[in-house]
Amino acid sequence: MTPRERVWAALRGEPVDRPPISFWGHFYHRESSAEELVDATLEFHERYRWDWVKLNPRKHYHVEPWGVRYRYPGVPNQKPTLSDWPIRSGDDWAKIGERPHDAGALGEQLEAVRMLRRRLDPDVPMIQTVFTPLAILGEMTQTPGELRGHLSTHPALVRAALEAVTATFERYVRAVLDAGADGIYFATVDWAERSLMSAEDYRTWARAWDERILAVATGAPFNVLHVCRDDTLVRELADEPVAAISWAAGTHGNPGLGELKAVTRAAVMGGIAHEGALQSSDAAALMRELDQGYQATGGTRWLVAPSCSIPPTTPAAQLERLRAAVDARPSMSTPA
Repeated sequence: MTPRERVWAALRGEPVDRPPISFWGHFYHRESSAEELVDATLEFHERYRWDWVKLNPRKHYHVEPWGVRYRYPGVPNQKPTLSDWPIRSGDDWAKIGERPHDAGALGEQLEAVRMLRRRLDPDVPMIQTVFTPLAILGEMTQTPGELRGHLSTHPALVRAALEAVTATFERYVRAVLDAGADGIYFATVDWAERSLMSAEDYRTWARAWDERILAVATGAPFNVLHVCRDDTLVRELADEPVAAISWAAGTHGNPGLGELKAVTRAAVMGGIAHEGALQSSDAAALMRELDQGYQATGGTRWLVAPSCSIPPTTPAAQLERLRAAVDARPSMSTPA
């Protein structure tokens, strides 16, 4: 099968020659322009021959239009640090209006999507990272807890900001798909974690705006919902209209691959902890994680992937072991 055929079949729960596999992470010193980001992304893809590419922009691209700034040391593997943000008090939400979807950092990312699609093998699907509207607002404060407090103290201003951000990203997502992406990787970041939001809170402050973004992406074949962190609301979000769900399967408070697969029509994406055995030299432990994924899914309706973005220091040998092991091992059963 070609990578595209394999990914599409896995998403539909059809037979595959083997599960598709892909990994992704930041290139901190190579994320500040479309060309550098695409160069780094393609080098990583070509080294491991992943079945799909998730474009992994710099952490804050989506909030740069509203004044968020990070300081980059320019050193490989070293994270940038927050240097400026627009929301210092609840009243500041009144400043958050719509922004052009195709200028500044958003325009740069549209160019990255176009460039990557031109240079990537047409048989390899690609998706672009987009964050949920509430997650975007959460990046405008110094800490997530500040926005959490403003939901109670300044609800009308926060809702108006959510409307402005959602309208901006509705236009942006349309442009991302027009630029050649096969879908979006729609990330909640902190905002579907039970320590921050209850299921009722999420319905009140996130679900309707999330669904507006996903409605724009309807028709794209490869939309993915990524629910970050441990102890999340991923079960409550398992009915979202996406092709696949990505999460930290089996960690504290989270369902395993098989458990979520049983209650969603989406394919399951993950199975390899991004900060577990992958970061060691322990080949046996890594293979156990992979084996558990096969046992939980039968190798169908499953895309082998990390639980979250992998650190740039991830040992190449571990990635190579995973890639070779998946190549050598077909699916175990007929579709589920």
